[in-house]
Amino acid sequence: MRWQNGVKGGEIIKETPQRTGTTFMEEMEEDGKSLVMHGEITDYIPDKSISFHLESKIHQVNVKYWVTGNPDKSALYVESEIKWKFPMNIIAFFIANKKKEKIIQQQKSELTELKRLCETAG
Repeated sequence: MRWQNGVKGGEIIKETPQRTGTTFMEEMEEDGKSLVMHGEITDYIPDKSISFHLESKIHQVNVKYWVTGNPDKSALYVESEIKWKFPMNIIAFFIANKKKEKIIQQQKSELTELKRLCETAG
């Protein structure tokens, strides 16, 4: 919630020692509308990468974050895939470019905030 401005709350539902298989819930808010997403960590390598599968009433999202580099200089990469559910898939067909650009801009803003938090930590 410190760097993802759309996340308004969440909780761990079931935590596993190896992290893979941990389930959770996130409450998102955008333009005054809330959306509950249920997620599961699908892959986890400590200090290297983490992948999630998220599902809501309007879409499914697969996200992978991974880090390369060393303690002096590192890079974070993000790969995401969104699959819209009916009827949002039809709506998305007509506004795909606008929606995609909005998602990209939001992600850039959030990653900029994450970078700021990482660089000022410690």
